Amino acid sequence: MAKILVFGDSVAWGAFDFEKGGWVDRLKVSYLNEIDKESGEPKYYVYNLGISSDDTKGTLFRLKTQIEIVEEIEPDDYIFVFYLGENDARYIKEPENKVVSLEDYEKNLNEIIKIARGYSDKIFFIGMGEIDETKTKPYLVETQDYYENKDIKEYNNKLKEICEDEKVDFIDMQGILEKSDLYDGLHPNEKGHEKIHKRIKEHLDNNLK
Repeated sequence: MAKILVFGDSVAWGAFDFEKGGWVDRLKVSYLNEIDKESGEPKYYVYNLGISSDDTKGTLFRLKTQIEIVEEIEPDDYIFVFYLGENDARYIKEPENKVVSLEDYEKNLNEIIKIARGYSDKIFFIGMGEIDETKTKPYLVETQDYYENKDIKEYNNKLKEICEDEKVDFIDMQGILEKSDLYDGLHPNEKGHEKIHKRIKEHLDNNLK
C-alpha cells in the first residue's frame, strides 16, 4: 500500500475542526476504513505533515528532509498532496509587501514539484477557495496580516498554470466553501473541512486507479 504525504499550512494541519481534526485526518480515517481485498490492509496510509502558517518557502525548506525521514523509517510508494498558497499571497501592512512574491511563489512551486518527482509521479496540488474579507482585512491586527480574494485568486491561477505546464494534478476548490463554512473568515470550520475532505477524496479515488 502507498503512503499519502500531505504538506501544507494550518488548513492541512486541521485548524478549527474541533470534531475530527481537519480534512487530512478525515481522509486518513476514510482510507483506514477502506480495506484492499488482496492485501487485507487499508487502501492508503495518510501522513499529515502540515504546519500552521506554512507557505511554499517553508515547505521547500523542509520537504526533502521530511521525505527522507519517512523513506528511512518506512520506505514505500508515495503520493504527494500539497495545500499551499494562501499564506504566500498574504501581505503585511501594504499590498505590495507580499510574504512570498508571485515570482518566488512560482519558483518555489517548480522546485517542490522537482523534489517530489524524485520520489513519485503521483503529485496533487489543491487549489484555493474564497475567503470572507470582512474578517481578514486585517486577519491579525497585531501583525497587520491581510488576506484578500484578488490576491488569492492571482496565486491560485498561477498554481493552476504551473500544474498544467508540469502535467501535475490540480484539485479545483473554487466554489466549494461558503462563508458559513469558515470559522474565522480564513480557516474552514468542521463543515468546511468535511467539504474539502469529500472533494479531495473524490479526486484521489478517480485519479489513483
